[in-house]
Amino acid sequence: MKRQLVILTLVIASLVSVQCGGSPPATVVPATEEAPAMLDGQSLVEERCTQCHDLGRVEAAKKTEGEWKATVERMVGKGAQLVLAEQELVIKYLTEAYPQ
Repeated sequence: MKRQLVILTLVIASLVSVQCGGSPPATVVPATEEAPAMLDGQSLVEERCTQCHDLGRVEAAKKTEGEWKATVERMVGKGAQLVLAEQELVIKYLTEAYPQ
């Protein structure tokens, strides 16, 4: 019984930690924390968004600020690791770099 509990715990832990095709999630940062000063919107997109898809997908999209905001929020809902301040930087960068 104890062995089964250990195995079940390990299975659940691995399922919880799996993100975007089996990659372990990036360090979890509470959404209330500030964005690190050294990261800008472009760096965040290159670092975080490419954990699940290539930049070609981002570069092909042309959206308004509101559409980029909705996209970023949807990606965070799917597991993208961006605190609120980082989300704002990403939305600003995407709006300027890939406008509709």
